[in-house]
Amino acid sequence: MKKIAILAFALLAATGCASVRQFTLTVDPPDAKIDVIASGNQPGTSYRSPANIPIPADPAKVAQSRIVISRENYKTMVLLLSSVQGDGLRIALQKTPQTHYHLKYSLATPVRSDDLTLRDKILGITIVFGDQHIDLKIDNLTRKPLTILWDKSDYTDVMNQSHRLVPSGIKGENRGNHVPPQTIPVGGSLQESVMPESSITYSGGGKGYVVKPLFDLDSDSALSLKDKTVSIFLPVTIDGALIPNYNLSIKIDDVIKDKAP
Repeated sequence: MKKIAILAFALLAATGCASVRQFTLTVDPPDAKIDVIASGNQPGTSYRSPANIPIPADPAKVAQSRIVISRENYKTMVLLLSSVQGDGLRIALQKTPQTHYHLKYSLATPVRSDDLTLRDKILGITIVFGDQHIDLKIDNLTRKPLTILWDKSDYTDVMNQSHRLVPSGIKGENRGNHVPPQTIPVGGSLQESVMPESSITYSGGGKGYVVKPLFDLDSDSALSLKDKTVSIFLPVTIDGALIPNYNLSIKIDDVIKDKAP
């Protein structure tokens, strides 16, 4: 009886393993770091090329995951795991130009904050700008559930152009479709990476969908970004009623040239 149980467990384990599809990611240069991040800005699982990366059987987990490929002196590339097709993919990173800048931000309205945080009686919000996406941490400080209406969310760029925000869990090919709202329970929090819908593009060449940078920081044209503003509108509802307070204006305080390697 014991042998039968052990055999059954082994067969179950083998079946479970077989249900997880893998693909091989080959990167040039081969010593680039490959991180598979499940959601938000949480720590991911790291690999080296050639990497055998599992694709979870759960579509929800696939939809929330992205692959970040990085190496010093090269441009970081972000791929949506849901866009990977087939069982093999080759990526060649581009070298970082000699001129590169990074930005310093502050929250200008509805409150002034040098660390991009806001806290009132309803929400606590922390904003972190990445190269291709914006990480949001939203805390529910009320005694009722809150709902974020992503379909009505908005990112206004430095040219005053409006773009709907898309959470990272949405597949690239579905970026223009309805985005389900997300509810934050009482005392709960939501961590979500979002990006302008227009920044998700199909690259062709078997690479699937990629996320373009929020700003061009690889030339001296980046200097023109100083003192410009972008804004994020988060439509929040309680009991179906819209709370109109969360139109967040973010100022680019400085454009700083990176030191040469």
